[in-house]
Amino acid sequence: MKKAAGSLLALTLCVCMLLCTFAEAALASGGRPKVEWTYPVSLTALQSPHVILVNVDNLLDKKYKPSPLVKVKNVKRATSATVELEETTANALKEMFDAAKAVTSYTYTILDSKGKEKQMVAEFENGMVLYLKSGYRSYGTQATIYANYLDRNNGVDDGYVAKPGSSEHQSGFCADILNKKWAGLDYMNQQFETEAEAVWMKENCASYGFILRYPKEKEEVTGISYEPWHFRYVGKEVAGYIMSRGISLEEFTVESKKAMNEFLEMGGDIEEQMDYEFRTQNAPPESHILDVYGEDGDPEVSLSL
Repeated sequence: MKKAAGSLLALTLCVCMLLCTFAEAALASGGRPKVEWTYPVSLTALQSPHVILVNVDNLLDKKYKPSPLVKVKNVKRATSATVELEETTANALKEMFDAAKAVTSYTYTILDSKGKEKQMVAEFENGMVLYLKSGYRSYGTQATIYANYLDRNNGVDDGYVAKPGSSEHQSGFCADILNKKWAGLDYMNQQFETEAEAVWMKENCASYGFILRYPKEKEEVTGISYEPWHFRYVGKEVAGYIMSRGISLEEFTVESKKAMNEFLEMGGDIEEQMDYEFRTQNAPPESHILDVYGEDGDPEVSLSL
């Protein structure tokens, strides 16, 4: 039995070494791209449809509708109406809602009325519960909402309601998210930022691929007033970069497009770079022979994942 186990271990080691050899050969034959991509976000992530910029300068067509569009299920809602999102966004939102539910105690910091930091502690006996207020809205629905808002606001567009075609809600990649207290109100305003759920989402949304789309300090850039309840799905890699840098999606788009143009001007090849990213990200794990021996006297093997 020991001899058989030793032979099996040796065979496993050989297979691992062969896999690594094949991976190295593939990289060598395909080679690293002639022009190096140095921007902190991969080209693969930048090609995702989830990073599309939607605003007054980048309008969606009246007929645009995300696909696949799905009903969001198994989450608390602040409305009795069905809420739909693009499928990947819906799955990520469910993941974030589930993560929040696991939070029973949360310490956070807010600014008081005098602008001084104040530490708060929120206890959640049954876990933090998030409420989905809204998701996908068609062009026609947004046009009606915009017109009604202007009627109520004496015809003044103060940046709280997007013009039809410029609303991210039509993309199906964003959601308005509240807590139980605010879910029961007929309005939303910036005071929501002091709620534990709002702070938790801002601090953790990137882990699930979301960004706080309209930050307080970026109103002149986004053209939209601060909305601490509005979260946009862009994928984990892009979200991590945007939130860690404290920039808006507009700024990220300008920055990444500049990097792309410079890459192409230097002779970079998008398909070649994406192929390289795919191969390196999916290469087999490295194997190392440890200075540890089993009962049969053969060296143990470690796989680095």
